[in-house]
Amino acid sequence: MLHAHFDAATTGDGSTVFGPTGRLEERQRLLLLGQLQSWCGDARTKITVKPVIDLNAEQSTPAYAVPDRIREQVVLRDRACVFPWCGRNARACDVDHVVEFDHEAAVEEREQPGPTTTSNLAALCRSHHRLKTHSAWRYETTAPGVFEWTSPHGHRYRRDRHGTTAVDPRDPPDRP
Repeated sequence: MLHAHFDAATTGDGSTVFGPTGRLEERQRLLLLGQLQSWCGDARTKITVKPVIDLNAEQSTPAYAVPDRIREQVVLRDRACVFPWCGRNARACDVDHVVEFDHEAAVEEREQPGPTTTSNLAALCRSHHRLKTHSAWRYETTAPGVFEWTSPHGHRYRRDRHGTTAVDPRDPPDRP
């Protein structure tokens, strides 16, 4: 299965025009629109078209379980596990509640502190999901798709779709 992403624009007459190049999600490789058209013209090709997802639109559900439409938005936004320096593809990741979902909130008629919304979800590979859950690693969302992690030793890291940056890098050692 391939996931191809192309930019599109609407013309004055309402028709949609696609850019000449896109990317294959799995390998981050360039894909020409002509190549995609060729593949689609082959009778052996099975095509599934999914709706366009606005990565800036907040989606939510009152349930704990993450529906496919919200999971897809998180996968497209994060692209990879959001743990510092991890590069595992988000499609192979769990979707984690950044602020923990409180299963008793509805029963006790309290506001949900950790709602199932795109702004409170992040892609974490299983190893890092377990590490976050069962250790002193903590993180928070500082902007859509931007996460600030704190290690058990108090070191902080900023993670976004471009990679990891130390928020408070250590001072370089003194030169002799």
